[in-house]
Amino acid sequence: MQLWLYRLLLTLLFPLILYSGWKRCRKAQKRSRQNSDDRPIPHCFASRLGRNPTLFQKNGIWIHAVSVGETRSIFPLLKQLHLRYPNLPITLTSGSTQGAQQALRFSPVPIQHQMIPYDTTGAVNRFLDQIDPQLVIMIETEIWPNLYQACFERKIPLILANARIKEQSFKAYQKWGGKLVQNALNQTHLIASQFQADTHHLLALGADPKRIKQLGNLKFDIDLPADLMQNAQAWRMDNRLEERFIWVAASTHAGEEALMLEAHKKLLSHCANALLILVPRHSDRFQEVAELLEQHPHLQNAIRSQQMPVTANTQVYLADTIGELMHWFASCDVAFIGGSLVPFGGHNILEPAALAKPILSGPYHMNLQALYDTFIQTQSITITQNTDDLAETLLKLSQTPNLQQQQGQKAYQCFQQQTGALSKLLFEIDQLSLTNPNTP
Repeated sequence: MQLWLYRLLLTLLFPLILYSGWKRCRKAQKRSRQNSDDRPIPHCFASRLGRNPTLFQKNGIWIHAVSVGETRSIFPLLKQLHLRYPNLPITLTSGSTQGAQQALRFSPVPIQHQMIPYDTTGAVNRFLDQIDPQLVIMIETEIWPNLYQACFERKIPLILANARIKEQSFKAYQKWGGKLVQNALNQTHLIASQFQADTHHLLALGADPKRIKQLGNLKFDIDLPADLMQNAQAWRMDNRLEERFIWVAASTHAGEEALMLEAHKKLLSHCANALLILVPRHSDRFQEVAELLEQHPHLQNAIRSQQMPVTANTQVYLADTIGELMHWFASCDVAFIGGSLVPFGGHNILEPAALAKPILSGPYHMNLQALYDTFIQTQSITITQNTDDLAETLLKLSQTPNLQQQQGQKAYQCFQQQTGALSKLLFEIDQLSLTNPNTP
């Protein structure tokens, strides 16, 4: 595909894109009114058109992270950039309203935030005029031809960081992308790929080998709060959970919570004191999952947002809050990573690995195949095929504390062997000699 054809198709589809974006912003605005934990997203829809009236500081660093996982993964990067360039404004854009919530609520440093403008020449150029960045960093697979073209024309260095190309995306790019994707990739200053498979995919799409450096996965460089384990232990003690077997089902998707409850019921028939902490991936499904629990009255449940206490009879705890996932990983004995027992494609397995927790997953992990392969090859993760398999694995771990510890240590060792991507990326950024005015 050529750039002119991409722009034509974008123009034809733009009414549908606009409607979809308006609906999402409206839904996010409604959630922020109903839930005090959700922050309003200023100028959510207008910013998609590059018409945010906010007076942003210019001449800084623009970073784009599309959703929740990508946003969390760059917090250590944000901290290091703020330390290195304290006088440069950092602008963070989000591609989803869920990612925006992560940025607005939990960014470790001061940021300028908005939703990313649509990839039209007008919206992109209006936003670039507004912030006039020295550097643009796109996270993972964010390839936007008009944006890349505009940065190239303005001579703004653009880094595609933590770059990964899923197999499905690779095939789509090969079939439909052609010169469009090749040109975009070669308008970058640097492509920092995660794994060898990603490097091969990028080369096959026509990226100049001189632009690619395989630096690893930023998500391995997790910045754990110093009091995380202490707070988790205190939570278990306060709720008298020291002797109970706790497993977390994290980042679950539609249809998956029912499977978690089915596996938990099987586990309870042999391990009566087991507790499931259920953490849906998206906050707009919290009510849906709460209603699902009502359909299982035989399972005693408690709901975090309702400040319901965990008692000796509680069997399922719905963690319907944002930003506490690491706390639940720290509090559990075993972590199951959702989006994998339904055909979504898996989620980040690194956070429980950093805490030396045994990691379980379903068979659907194609979105993070290279990352999963690293853990599978070292037997640092257990892949379960269905609810029976999951229940049997949980039971075995609940009855064998030594196995829990061994599996947790394997995951931690695999995690440790992959760290260092952040320092490598910062070295590359330092080579750009960014202007840092008024630095003492």
